[in-house]
Amino acid sequence: MNPRFASLIKKFLLTHALLLTLVGPASLAQNKRPQPPRQVGPSILVRWQGKPGVERYRLQLATDEAFKDIVFDQAVIGRQHVVRELPPGNYFWRVAPAAGETGAYSTPARVTLGNTGGVEVPDVRMPADTGGWQTATGDVMRPVPAQLRAGGIVDVVGVNAEGMIYAVDGVSGIALWTARYRPDARRGDAVGESPTTPFAPLVLRVRQDESNVVVAFDGGVRALRGDSGRELWRAKLEGRVTGGVAADVDGDGSAEVALVTANPERLHVLDGASGRVIGGQKLEAEVVGAPYPLKLGEAWGFALSHANGRLEILATNGKLLLETKASDELTTAPLVVTRGTMSVLVVGTNKGLTALSMPEMKILGTIVADDDSVRGTLSAADVDGDGTTEIVMVTKRGRVALVSTVDGTVLWYAEGATDAASATFADLNADGVLDIIVPGGAAFAIGLSGRDGSLIWKVEEAGGRRVESSVATGARSLVVAETLNGGAVLVGSDASRVGLRAVELPKGALKAAAR
Repeated sequence: MNPRFASLIKKFLLTHALLLTLVGPASLAQNKRPQPPRQVGPSILVRWQGKPGVERYRLQLATDEAFKDIVFDQAVIGRQHVVRELPPGNYFWRVAPAAGETGAYSTPARVTLGNTGGVEVPDVRMPADTGGWQTATGDVMRPVPAQLRAGGIVDVVGVNAEGMIYAVDGVSGIALWTARYRPDARRGDAVGESPTTPFAPLVLRVRQDESNVVVAFDGGVRALRGDSGRELWRAKLEGRVTGGVAADVDGDGSAEVALVTANPERLHVLDGASGRVIGGQKLEAEVVGAPYPLKLGEAWGFALSHANGRLEILATNGKLLLETKASDELTTAPLVVTRGTMSVLVVGTNKGLTALSMPEMKILGTIVADDDSVRGTLSAADVDGDGTTEIVMVTKRGRVALVSTVDGTVLWYAEGATDAASATFADLNADGVLDIIVPGGAAFAIGLSGRDGSLIWKVEEAGGRRVESSVATGARSLVVAETLNGGAVLVGSDASRVGLRAVELPKGALKAAAR
């Protein structure tokens, strides 16, 4: 552990009274491994690669490598199984396809069951050739899952570093359609975007199982049909589009599109069906991230983070509703979390994470990261299923922290997310608690236990390809996309930035997320 980071953390109480308490190393050690909300009996999670098209397997565990003393012998569905109610000790396991008759068993592997509760994972390294797909799209830093077509398939939309838009089949990775940043470019002209962080596509829900997307082009934004990529409308905007959000803020059943631009700095609000401008406002400074839609009483608005520390909420017509000024530069978009009847706005800064009461926008407290800053996008989920939301932040130095919204304490933190822009969630080890998945530098992804932040899952680069540190420039995000059979894949740009990659998640990983 980095000793400088051990001095992290002023905890804040999420109440209307301001209270800042420095947490010393002893308290931090307690925070790092909190008691779980409920105990899971001693168990072993056994996971295997499996064979294409085979979902039924025969799993055996024995106390000896020759399998003369078999203690578990059962047919299971999927490519992982939790074996419970065994006494602590050393075991060997093997698995064989069992679609009809039992096939050849795999080479026996050793696993140890400890005395503690919870699911013990025998191997945190996942094979590089696990189920999934890869496609050469170039570096897509922020993929977006979207149901573009009828039929229940979740696809992925993304923009690479050159501004090319890809809509990719979520099951196979095959491109459904592509579109250019400069749609009217002539032969021989550059068709890409300037070397800045591309604008991530926005999803416009049309029907329950169909969506269109809004993407940037060299004159503003345009809407494309999700199933074909055909252009529906264009909106010319002055300046470069840097962030946006699609949400039905007026309750008419159709989404509005809020966009922020740089040079000049402005907020633009568009009608999602036609692209018509329905509101806007000149801004004092460049906005960090995307607008965050929220409701103040009966009025809807958008919260905006400015790099200069200004935090403001504007109505859809551009009218200023609320504002405040933080003492530090803001580094993330705002996020609003609720606990009971109370709402709290949190935002990342160049020194840590700050919480403000809503609607007063009074600073409640700050988690201070020594010589570090929060970056990317804040994430939130009820990780342990206790009815309250936890917040995940990632830092410039590659740290991941889980923060309680009950009292503002850091429940745990971990390192290794050197190129992570955000986190996503899935129950990787079937213990009923959501785990946190982030990019892992040279690794495609790492999974951290939602209970204590320990490493429980890791996906290396495909084919064992090594990634030099100079390749990993810029932060990337991973997203979870559901598949037709009730499973899910984790999608993101590979660590070498060649293209998008999808990795199959353990069966049932989304159950806890859907509770």
